[in-house]
Amino acid sequence: MLASTLVLISCVPTPQEISEAALEGFSGQIEFAATMQSQLDSIPPYMKNVWLCTNGQTARYDDLTTDQIETLPCTVSVEYTDKYAIVSANGIPNHDFESGPGCCANPLEYYWRIPLQPTTADEVIPAPERGALAISVNGVPFYGPEDGPGGDAVAAHHNYYIEDRQRISLGVCGGHSGTGGTYHYHYDANCVHWHPDEKQSSWKEWSTQLLESDDASPVIGFAFDGYPIYGPYGYGNDGNIKEMLSSYRLKQGRTGHGGIDDWEYVEGLGDLDECNGIMSKIPETDHHTYHYHASILSGSGEIGFPYFILCYTGEPEKSNFQNRR
Repeated sequence: MLASTLVLISCVPTPQEISEAALEGFSGQIEFAATMQSQLDSIPPYMKNVWLCTNGQTARYDDLTTDQIETLPCTVSVEYTDKYAIVSANGIPNHDFESGPGCCANPLEYYWRIPLQPTTADEVIPAPERGALAISVNGVPFYGPEDGPGGDAVAAHHNYYIEDRQRISLGVCGGHSGTGGTYHYHYDANCVHWHPDEKQSSWKEWSTQLLESDDASPVIGFAFDGYPIYGPYGYGNDGNIKEMLSSYRLKQGRTGHGGIDDWEYVEGLGDLDECNGIMSKIPETDHHTYHYHASILSGSGEIGFPYFILCYTGEPEKSNFQNRR
């Protein structure tokens, strides 16, 4: 009994030990709070509260290509470190969609790392001609202009040429599915912030003509260098809101059948630089901030190649080029 009593007594902390433990716990709480605040402070204003499908919502979406009605969920989760937004997503958009001939879109496991503080590269870095080069705020990847056969998928969609090598079709919001059920966007993607109402009863009613032209477009995604991608309306160099035009035109006699090589950059033709970005005001701050735009039209009057981006002004996070689990 004596031994047991001694053990019990030895487990009772002294007032000094209680005070020291309380101070240590309080110090730990302060350190944790400081860490959390540091991470919050590292999140740029254009990234706060922009991610979609993060609240465990039960909304589910249909692949309009098929005869049956699917109930596919869009899921996104975001964690922050002092350097990155770590985005996990299943690659299903937050709207009904059309897989097209690549049917059918499948839920996947994506793991994106988006830099919170973009670092300007010494010179622009070409974006991949195939595969993901940026992501939407719903976790779905943005691809470049070219499709599998090597043509400009968007030019074919707008009847600039007839794709005679492989059947290609872009659906609602400029997206479709590719090999392995990988749903992705080639252009537009602005419908992520739009939902049908009583007047527009179907996702197939979506058109970029429904975009608000009197307000700056919201963020629709992020390039792998961390810079945000906005919709087509933004602040020009004069500070007024306008549709931001790309600065590319088709080469003489070309149609887009040859893909990227059919286009040429002409400085000053539109508002955007060779990567499809601009240094100007953004809605979240009065400071001039470099950012990209999803362009619908070019200063040439043609479609807005490269539609999202063609190169990176900042240093891209390379792990994003091969990130599926």
